[in-house]
This record gives sequence, C-alpha cells and structure tokens, in this order.
Amino acid sequence: MNDEQTPRSPEEKQSGCANKGCLIGSLAALAVLAAGGFMLLLLIGLIIIGANKLSELDTGDSPATFRYASGRNFKEIYVEGSNSVSCPNKIVVINVNGVIVSDEGSSYYDSAVSGYIRAQLRKAANDFTVKAVIMNLNTPGGEVTASDEIYEEVLNVRAKKPVVAMMNSIAASGGYYIAAGCRPIIANKLTLTGSIGVIISTYNYQKLFEKIGLQSEVYTSGRMKDMLNGGRARTPQEVEIIQKLVNNTYDVFVNIVAKSRNIPAEKIKTSIIGDGRVFDGQQALKLGLVDKLGYFKDAVAEAVKLAGIEGTYAVIRYEESFSFARFFDLMSSKAQPVSISLRGESTNTFHPQKGRLYYLPSDF
Repeated sequence: MNDEQTPRSPEEKQSGCANKGCLIGSLAALAVLAAGGFMLLLLIGLIIIGANKLSELDTGDSPATFRYASGRNFKEIYVEGSNSVSCPNKIVVINVNGVIVSDEGSSYYDSAVSGYIRAQLRKAANDFTVKAVIMNLNTPGGEVTASDEIYEEVLNVRAKKPVVAMMNSIAASGGYYIAAGCRPIIANKLTLTGSIGVIISTYNYQKLFEKIGLQSEVYTSGRMKDMLNGGRARTPQEVEIIQKLVNNTYDVFVNIVAKSRNIPAEKIKTSIIGDGRVFDGQQALKLGLVDKLGYFKDAVAEAVKLAGIEGTYAVIRYEESFSFARFFDLMSSKAQPVSISLRGESTNTFHPQKGRLYYLPSDF
C-alpha cells in the first residue's frame, strides 16, 4: 500500500483558504462585538454616575426627595368620561396597590412606593384642571413612616380640593391610615379594613442555638443596642422599651382615626375598633369607620358632586413617562434578587423586616 499523501487539488486548497478566511472573519467580528459591548457598558456606567451626581445637587432636600419632586414626569391616561384632551374638569385616580414601602429599592412586585404616590398627589394638587382626587386603595398597609407620609400629602391636597377614598379588596392598617385623610371614605361591602394597630417582630432562636451547640456573641457600645438580638431572651426592661415604642406609634394612629371619624380616642382603644382586628365593609360602616358602601362609580359621582363639576369631566390616572435617567436610577438602586424557594413560592414577596414598625395585619 502506498503511504504517500495524495497531493491536494487546487479546488481543495481554495476551500481550505476560504475556511481559514471565515474563521479569521468570525474572530474579528467577535472582537468587534466584545469591544462594542464593553463600550456600551462603560457608557451606561457613566450615565448612571452622572444621574446619581445630578440627584445629589443642592436642592434643599435629600437626593430621594429631589428625585420624587423633580425627576418624575407623568403623562395622563384616560379612564372614563370625556376623552377630550382639553377637558377643563379632571378627576385623578391615584392607585395605592400592595404593601406600602418607603422606596423602590425594596423591590417588591406588589408595593405602593411612598415617594411615587406623593409625587402624583403633588401634581394633582398643583394642576388647576384637576378638580378632585380619588385614592383607590387596595393595600394591607405597610411601613409606619411611609403610610404617614402619604397621609400628610393627602391632607395637603384636601386643603385645595376634594379627596375621596375608595376601598377595594383590602384597605387595612396603613391603608386605613391613608383613608383617614380622605373625606368621604367609600368601601365595598366585602372590603377588608380596620386592623388599627402596630406590629413589630423579631425571632428568638436561643433554644435552637442551644440544641445545635451555637452561641451568639454580640459586642455593642451600649447595653440596649442589641435588645432585639435573637440569640437571647429579652430582659424586662427591654420588653418595656419596645412595648412603649409600639404604644407611642399606636397612639398616633388612634388619634388620627379619632380626629377623622369623630370617635373619642379612648373609645377606639377600649373597643373592638382599636384591638387590631379586621372588619368587612358592612361592619366598618356600622362602627363609623367608613361613610358609605359602594363601587368605583360611586366614588366618581361623589368626587363630581364635591368638586361642583357641571357638564363634562374626564377621569384620568397618571403614568410615569419613560426616561433614561429614571431607568438608570432604578437599575442602580438597591434591589433584592428574585429567587424561588423549594416550596415553589417567590421569595421576592413582602416579608416584614425584623425590628421595623408596621401598620399591617398580624402574620401578613
């Protein structure tokens, strides 16, 4: 057998050269794509840095307040009524959906961000074509401070024009706190509301540590610094301090309800109204916590009447316009990663943070 290699034909040589050319071309294309991707990432990084620096300009407020006050551009979305863009009589619907939180960095799918809602309220307050506002509530409550911020903004709007509360599936605890700033309060007969109270939670895993042989070591600058440390039991003095904090926050809630509903604060505290339980819409009406039962159309009719609107009107809502500055701002915020637990539930749902005060139903 002849072991010598057979000479390659000119066609085969040409094919080999072509294959090499394709390989070199592919590598060159990949290099260009990689370089382009790097430049794009660099550009995005520079824009993010620039947006953050812009938000830190001296405006007299914190960077977060500056973004909410000046960095949001809303467009009007037609809901019902007159669809003329020049309609001089508008009713704005502001949705409060999900758990009430302080900032977008909380990254919960179903959350009502305080700053976002307050920005809409300010826009409605300053627009002379907006004659009334409907707070469309579907929330179990949330953070104490976030709920109070929205409540105060509602009062600011009410000083200029009517604000009606419409309760949907649930408007409990912090949701009712916000509703207390509105007049009137309308609930569906099946709405869950009430839950007037405050909750703070932590874990005590001392016995678990003892069982598995672990010991918690905490070094603090003061003896009360770790009073929520789960590795040990609470001292009587620590329990007293924590309970006083809860009671003080509860008193604020009770006084707001008392003022809004003309119910003595002491009656709220000593009756079922203030023991933290939830009520359906019919029970809430009997207790004086809401003004009437109805649906969204009834809230619109009430807003029209209170605003003294005659003739045509448009019901609208606000939607934030897309902007690269806001997009990159959100991308650079502290967001929790989405993951799935072994039980099949998303861990990106809301879980009360240990040691933080909430206006929420128990075990939400």
